Amino acid sequence: MEVTIGPFAKMAGTTVRTLRYYDKIGLLCPKNYNENGNKIYTAAEWEKFQQINIYKHLGLSLSEIKEQMKNERSKNRELLLMQKQLILKKQEELSEILDVITRMERLYNSKGISDEDLDEFAFIMLDLFRREKSQIQSFEKHFNDDEQLMQQLNLLKDPEFKKKMDREIWNLLQAIKSSIQFNDSESRKKVQEILTEMDALFPGTVTFLNMTDDDIFITEHIHEFNNYFPEDIANYIYIEMKAYYEEKKNQIEEDY
Repeated sequence: MEVTIGPFAKMAGTTVRTLRYYDKIGLLCPKNYNENGNKIYTAAEWEKFQQINIYKHLGLSLSEIKEQMKNERSKNRELLLMQKQLILKKQEELSEILDVITRMERLYNSKGISDEDLDEFAFIMLDLFRREKSQIQSFEKHFNDDEQLMQQLNLLKDPEFKKKMDREIWNLLQAIKSSIQFNDSESRKKVQEILTEMDALFPGTVTFLNMTDDDIFITEHIHEFNNYFPEDIANYIYIEMKAYYEEKKNQIEEDY
C-alpha cells in the first residue's frame, strides 16, 4: 500500500488535519515520497495508526503514546495494568462527583425547599458533600484505635443516613440565616431545636466537635476542614454548637 495523505485519511476514518498534526508532533511521520514530492503512507504507517488508536482507546495522551511507541517505555502487560489502575481511580472520582450531584439534586427536589433558597447555600452544601469522604478518612486515620468512633464513622457512610442528615444540615443553615438576620430568642431557639434533632439522629456530633480542639489532629488535617462557609455563618455554627453541648454536658452532670 502506497497512498498520499488524502486517500489514507479516508481509509483510516480520520482527517487530513489530524494526520498532519500527528506528523508535526512526530507521532506518525511517513518516510517515503512520490515523484511529486508528496509524502506516501504505506502499510507501516497503517499499522502505526492502528496502534495509536488502540493506545488512545486505553486512555493515553498523544505525548504518552509517542513515548510508548518510541521507547517502549512499558511492556504491554505493564501498560495495561497501569491504565487499569488509572481508570479505576477515575471511575471512583466520577462516582464521588455523581454522589455529590445526586445529593444536591435530591435537595432541589425536596418539598418545602425553593430553588432560590437553596441557590443561596448551594456552594456550602456542595463543599460539605465533596469534603465528606476525605474528612471521614482523616478521622479514621487519626483515631483508628477508637472502636466507638469507628462505628459512628460507618454510620456516616450509610446512604439513608446521609439523606436524613443532608436535610437536617439544610434546616440548620436556614435557621442560622434567620437567627443572624433577626437576632432574637425565638430564632436562636429554633437553631437549638435543630441541633437537638441532629444530636438524636447522630449522637457522635459532640465527639467530632471536640476533636477540632485536638492540636495534633488539626495540624495534620486542617486542609480537609477549611470548608466553604461565610465567616458569619461559620462563627455562628461553632458558637451555637459549643453552647448546645456545654449545656447538655452540664445537664448530665446535674442529673448525677
